[in-house]
Amino acid sequence: MGNNKVKILEKKEKEVRIEVEGEDHTLLAPLASKLLENEKVDIATYGIKHTLMSNPVLYVKVREGDPLEVVKSAAASLASEFEEFETLYKKAAIV
Repeated sequence: MGNNKVKILEKKEKEVRIEVEGEDHTLLAPLASKLLENEKVDIATYGIKHTLMSNPVLYVKVREGDPLEVVKSAAASLASEFEEFETLYKKAAIV
């Protein structure tokens, strides 16, 4: 999630709501999809009240484990996939 500001709005034992400043569907859609690949995750969704005036809020509910750690792990995995794609793209691209 780079230099973006991440704010934990609510954290319970099995749930977390996180606001991600300056992001939109480009990051949140693949992150929610990555979270849903995890068997420990019951719900992973996000909402943006108004695209131009509000930040997205990610909601995650897990069956087991720390929901915040699950989000961190998914974000790290997604970052790794993006880096791998970038490397493969640069190898294949004729620049």
